[in-house]
Amino acid sequence: MTLISVVVPTIPGREDLFELVIRAYFDRTGYDLELIPQYGHPTVGCAWQAGADQASGEYIHLGNDDCEPHPGWAEPAVEAVEAGFIPSPQVYAPDGTPQGLPAWGVVDVDWTPVSCAMIPFLSRKQWLAIRPLLTSHYYTDNWITTRARNAGWRCRLRTGYAFTHHWAQPGRGAGMTEPDRMAYDERLYHAALLMAQNGQWTEPWPPGGRLP
Repeated sequence: MTLISVVVPTIPGREDLFELVIRAYFDRTGYDLELIPQYGHPTVGCAWQAGADQASGEYIHLGNDDCEPHPGWAEPAVEAVEAGFIPSPQVYAPDGTPQGLPAWGVVDVDWTPVSCAMIPFLSRKQWLAIRPLLTSHYYTDNWITTRARNAGWRCRLRTGYAFTHHWAQPGRGAGMTEPDRMAYDERLYHAALLMAQNGQWTEPWPPGGRLP
């Protein structure tokens, strides 16, 4: 069976959701799984980098401890990767309201071009071309999308690659208010783009997910 490495960051205060999500992966995946939980990292980007470095699967999926996969989530993601794309999921709120790209509140046509590969899913070949990661809390999925696009892999919505986002609140801003963290990480993202353009992108950055 094809092996998918699933990286799931988590932190204290999210134990119940973490158990729900992990159980859903094992119950709703038609592939062999290598589960790689990551505990206590300061940012999602740090956790994804650490987990992906340990992964041995043919595919690498960078999940979240409050994003519950729906049945059959993996097949559309694998199909997209094998067709030369990066999949982006259809996300739902706990009440079933559609969230995500290209527009919140609707479920768009499958394979629609979108701007960001949220909840990333990559082949090993794609991962090796995209790494290392921006280690911010937010904008790491934007970084993955940009690196993938520059390498020739565009992002497409896969409606069957679906998740319920439970919006866990503990740790959401990673040490700041959420708006402040979003603004801070956007600055990191643009700084990282400039570093990559200048040929300076060789290691995960910034150390610890945040400048001193």
